[in-house]
Amino acid sequence: MNMVEPGPVSVAVLAAGHSRRFGMQDKLAAKFRGEMLGVQVCRTLSTLSFAHRWVITASHAHACRPAWQRAGFTLAVNNNAESGMGTSVAKAAELASSVNARRLLICLADMPLVTQTHFRALIAQSDGADALSVTATRAGQNGQPMPPAIFGYALLPQLARISGDIGARAMLRRAAWVAAPPETLIDIDTPAALNRANRVAD
Repeated sequence: MNMVEPGPVSVAVLAAGHSRRFGMQDKLAAKFRGEMLGVQVCRTLSTLSFAHRWVITASHAHACRPAWQRAGFTLAVNNNAESGMGTSVAKAAELASSVNARRLLICLADMPLVTQTHFRALIAQSDGADALSVTATRAGQNGQPMPPAIFGYALLPQLARISGDIGARAMLRRAAWVAAPPETLIDIDTPAALNRANRVAD
């Protein structure tokens, strides 16, 4: 399998949510394609070259930790995860700033069907743009911006100030869009959504 050339892109996978809509089980530990759901996106990303790789988690003791580490990711604990996903976005931006990353790709651990091809397209679209954000959108629909997304280094200070549950949504309104098949941009919030994603994967 061909790999992209090493470049100044770092990646953070957000995995610090509390899965309240999923019930008592940690959804990232639920089975998807025979392995834990939270592992799939890191496995896909492990086939691409990044300057740095992080998983933002609420605890070092997460069940996915060994698989994340085997995929080349460093765990970074968000001690403010209870305050919402925005705090994980901010943590990712702080980490990227600390290593002078030129661009930061932010992904969600509960989106297992995003393809290597789509990640490559996001990276290509963002090439050389220090103050540009690039986001996914569902092909053939109304251009709603959604993760995964890439942010140039000039946007990292703004990302680092985000808090609450909104995340970087407002910053993506002016982003460049890269379309992907709608079924690949499913995020898993409930057991029913996991069942649907497993059917797509099959």
